[in-house]
Amino acid sequence: MRGQPEAYDELKKIVSVSLTPTALAGIDKISRDYKISRSELLERIGRSIIQIKDRDDWANQSQS
Repeated sequence: MRGQPEAYDELKKIVSVSLTPTALAGIDKISRDYKISRSELLERIGRSIIQIKDRDDWANQSQS
């Protein structure tokens, strides 16, 4: 129901992101694999429900 939290204790906010077509295709593939929407995929990543496994390696590389 609109205006009511669905699965979490707060309402979702509409935001905009800019992605390359390749990144968007990757997000779409992952969301299909999980059988969830793009929005829900990003929500779960942001809440650390779905974790990015190599994030520590990437963070270390970007600091070099």
